[in-house]
Amino acid sequence: MSGSRTRTTALCAALALAGTILPTMPAHAFSAPRASVQKVQPSGTTELTSGWAIRSSADTGDTGAEISKPGYSTQGWLPLSRPETLMAGLLENGKYPNIFHNDNMAKVPAKQFDVNWWYREQLTLHPRKDGRTFLVMNGVSGKADLWVNGTKVAAGAQFQGSYARLEYDITPYVRDGANAIALDVSRNDSDITKFDTPMRYLTQNQVDWNPMAPDQNTGLQYAPQIVQEGPVSVRNAHVLQDDAADLSTADLTVKADVRNNTASAQRVTVSGTITHGSTRIACTATVTVPARATRTVTITKADCPGLHLRHPAVWWPYQMGDQPMYHLALNASVGGTVSGSAAEDFGIRTVTSRLTKPVAGKTHGKNGYRQFIVNGKPLVIRGAGWSPDLFLRYSRSDIADQISYIRNMGLNAVRFEGNFPPDDMFAQLDRAGVLAMPGWQCCALWEGESSTWSDEVKANASNQARTMAERLRDHPSVFTFFQGSDNAPDAEKEALFLKAFKEADFRLPQVAAAEYKSSPKLGPAGTKEGGYNYFPPNALWNNKRETVNTKDPSLSMTGSAWGFDTEVSTGNTIPTQDSLNRFLPADEQKKIWDPATAKGQTAGQDMYHTFFYSDYTRLSRMGVYNTPLWHRYGPWKDAGSYQKTVQLGEYEVTRAQFESYIGNSTDKANPSTGIIYWMLNKAWPSLQWSMYGSDFDQPGVYFGAKKANEPVHIMYSYADGSIKAANLTGARQAGLRATAQIIDLDGKVRATASAPVGALGSQDVRTVLHPKVPAGISKTYFEKLTLTRGSEVVSRNVYWLSTKADQVDWPKTHAPGKYTPSNGFAVFQKDGYADLTGLRSLKPADIKVDATTRREGGDMVTTVTVRNTGHGGTPALFTRADLFAGGEQVLPIRWSDNDITLWPGEQQTITARYSATSAKPDVRVNGFNVPTQTHPTR
Repeated sequence: MSGSRTRTTALCAALALAGTILPTMPAHAFSAPRASVQKVQPSGTTELTSGWAIRSSADTGDTGAEISKPGYSTQGWLPLSRPETLMAGLLENGKYPNIFHNDNMAKVPAKQFDVNWWYREQLTLHPRKDGRTFLVMNGVSGKADLWVNGTKVAAGAQFQGSYARLEYDITPYVRDGANAIALDVSRNDSDITKFDTPMRYLTQNQVDWNPMAPDQNTGLQYAPQIVQEGPVSVRNAHVLQDDAADLSTADLTVKADVRNNTASAQRVTVSGTITHGSTRIACTATVTVPARATRTVTITKADCPGLHLRHPAVWWPYQMGDQPMYHLALNASVGGTVSGSAAEDFGIRTVTSRLTKPVAGKTHGKNGYRQFIVNGKPLVIRGAGWSPDLFLRYSRSDIADQISYIRNMGLNAVRFEGNFPPDDMFAQLDRAGVLAMPGWQCCALWEGESSTWSDEVKANASNQARTMAERLRDHPSVFTFFQGSDNAPDAEKEALFLKAFKEADFRLPQVAAAEYKSSPKLGPAGTKEGGYNYFPPNALWNNKRETVNTKDPSLSMTGSAWGFDTEVSTGNTIPTQDSLNRFLPADEQKKIWDPATAKGQTAGQDMYHTFFYSDYTRLSRMGVYNTPLWHRYGPWKDAGSYQKTVQLGEYEVTRAQFESYIGNSTDKANPSTGIIYWMLNKAWPSLQWSMYGSDFDQPGVYFGAKKANEPVHIMYSYADGSIKAANLTGARQAGLRATAQIIDLDGKVRATASAPVGALGSQDVRTVLHPKVPAGISKTYFEKLTLTRGSEVVSRNVYWLSTKADQVDWPKTHAPGKYTPSNGFAVFQKDGYADLTGLRSLKPADIKVDATTRREGGDMVTTVTVRNTGHGGTPALFTRADLFAGGEQVLPIRWSDNDITLWPGEQQTITARYSATSAKPDVRVNGFNVPTQTHPTR
């Protein structure tokens, strides 16, 4: 079947078409540069990933007409291993070594990027005699003039924007043999700390997550492509699935645009196959396309009965099921000869969203909260915000390791606030079963009022919106798109975005904003943001309180577990000592733990590796984070004692943050529906807002989240002391028993409660015990929880608690002001800190360690058994294992558990999986009260 949509636009002596070729990025190992010439395939699509070089215009007076000619001498140019940003290219060529150590990056002269830079590519091309050659440009950070073989093909007025996709018919300019492409690139303007510099382009930036790269990410992120086709081209190929909630069947629709590149009508046969395992569906359609026109071909089950699938393979988030993928391959033929082709992977699943029941008396709850449903099953979104490499260097293997960490922590989602990665990352998320939550970013031109956008910017926004919708629509991991972040789009901007997404057949839920705001068409977002710094566990669990910020009602939230929080954390993330030693000298490290930082919430020095954005200087200083640690856990005197405190404290609050959203998810009066931890990772070694380090370091935050997000889990509610059990899997869990032991500091079990747990359905959370804390117990005590099935321990969880509750001064915490509450932290009442200082009185614990290592394919697996061999009642608190090979820490690594606590006579076996090393590693074990010991593995 055929439609009537035609999309052709003449631009600058070339045909520019908003095509749908999806950029896929190969592995990038940040290797040394190499000189090469790209050899383009005579038919199909070729990514231009080699042959590139860069040079500052300050170093050459040559013009684009000269630079873009084949044979032009590139002596003095810097060769690239692939198209990348200017800073990435300089680093690849050995400039600015050890860029992330201390403040080295601050010393990079940024003025070198004030002038334009040239990108040049030399390629060998053999054009098809019966067809056309197209150049697809997949965005530029900044703007650029495009030259091909001495001819200017496009100007920066149109060629700009990080995610723009522009296709140029370069047939008139190319020749058989050597060809050249040149880009004259203007600096990107995206640094939000430079208030006197207006942001002119719709590009990505680091917001307030990381310092901006010295070049502001100017240049290329995605590889351009050469497409060689016959008389007709295929674009925009995709598969639509019916929205039926019952996935016992699925009806598919295949769509594609067929473009006639000639001056006469063409009769085109479109042949497509959909495959999955042994399933193969073949369909054909015939369409006559007028000269220079485009027709949309639509194939439904009425044309191809095989598109009605019985018992399709259904895609699920990884904890709830499998991740089967289908593959579409499409050819467009003229006279029996294939002229153009397209391919796409997709998954079968349904996603819907809704607002929960309005909450009486709540400012934020008056419209309910955003909730997502996958394949008919509501679930709590538990994710974190992703940051790309600071210089936009993409590595497939690096992303694979990051996704393995995401799954290892039990998270089910990743938020992309702008900064969209190459399609390879979404494809990896598809196969890993991790949900993707993309949307436009805040604090940039993206969130400017449409009245301030020029026609040029609006056209660019429309192109980028459609491009992103087309890139994302078939990825089953993608479950939504946020058309706003801190602000909802105004009516004109919303109409522009929604039109582009509709034209792209994007059928997933769209949300107006990441805050509790509304837009005219999408309506209330049902989401919230913040807070961003320290809150004690009982405040995190609180879903009863709401004190309105009268200055800005949208900010009337302070981290408590209700609704859908699109970005929230408990502040600084202090890396382990091993990681700190890799990027900070001792004098800088002292600024982190200096006891002076705990004397007040504004004490301490600004540090380059903390949050440095000037409006948040008060939050960037370590005092905001260290003060409650100092009062709750007691004083420290040096780096070692600080590390023991901060890692324990990070674990405690991060575990509580995720557990509170899981635990309150079934509260009918005021449910929690989602949490996005701010953030997942950072683009450089950071002291704030990350769950793992850029070096794959795993601080207490990591293992606290991992414990909270166990598939089947037992947890303590800081709200009322009850014990809850949660089933985050897709299968029913039966035959469980919950046990809680309340243990004194001296190791004496003061109370025990145990009960069978009724069968838990998927995503079910239930209160199973209400243990009572006996009178006279030590001010600091422990609660050990176990969830068992017969002799199997399904979940084990240890809490350190206080008979004195933390007391937050909520009116001051919510008070209108520059730093609260969206950017806020808990303000404690006078002497309102829990007393966990008893932990410092624990005697050293005696442990025995046994470790073995075996090889499994390309991985090694180390098994570590830790046994508390002490006498009396002293636990081995917060005991951690790390592996070292050849003197280097083994990272990345996936532990089954870590930071464990054992009482005398108890033992626990934990395993670690990592890429194979040449030798068996040593295991180092230490803990809060466990002296360091190192053992070789057998």
